[in-house]
Amino acid sequence: MLLVELQRRAVDSIKRHALTMSLASPRAQAAILTEYLWGEEGAESSALQQSAAAAAPPWLGKLLARQLSDEQRHASLLRGRLAELGAEGGPPPALARAKLWWLERACSSYAGAFEAGPIVLLLAIAAQFEATGVRVFHRHLAVLEAHTTKDPLAEILGSILADEQRHARSCAAALEKLALPHEREALAELRERIASVDRAFGVTIAVGYWLLVASRVLRDRARGAQGVA
Repeated sequence: MLLVELQRRAVDSIKRHALTMSLASPRAQAAILTEYLWGEEGAESSALQQSAAAAAPPWLGKLLARQLSDEQRHASLLRGRLAELGAEGGPPPALARAKLWWLERACSSYAGAFEAGPIVLLLAIAAQFEATGVRVFHRHLAVLEAHTTKDPLAEILGSILADEQRHARSCAAALEKLALPHEREALAELRERIASVDRAFGVTIAVGYWLLVASRVLRDRARGAQGVA
């Protein structure tokens, strides 16, 4: 547990520093929002869509449809802010694609562990993405509140964060409802395996995130210096 906590603190510290650096750099802000956009349109949306397509019971289908609608709204908000920054969304980073592949691979051994079927695996991955989203948007909003008086992004992130918190609770509750009493142990193992993969990529992704932001900050500084000259 000590290692997990140290890892969590390291990731949080690296990313907070990167976010603080980004405040004076439109390019860096655009790079961060592009990663958020991929999460909303790519990783999270894909997990939810697969869950919705996996013969979900009616009550779960309604929940997933609402969450997919929320993700689309989030993507629209992020694209709007990117347009204001003069940028467009880009492709997902290779490391993020690798993480998704490892998550799916880590879950494969549980394919027949639940009577509800593969939807449990897909929903468990979606739940992890939603929980990660809560941490990501909460951290960014905290940095904005600490270092700026009025940032147009704060309202957007606050709205997204509220939805992500609801999604995380809903996914967790749905998993508990789907798993039968004798499947609880397997569900706990599955969720821990997914969380461990998430943690394994944590520091590496955080360092890559910092380097990406730093490179954009330097570009904007160089451009500003040339303009002054």
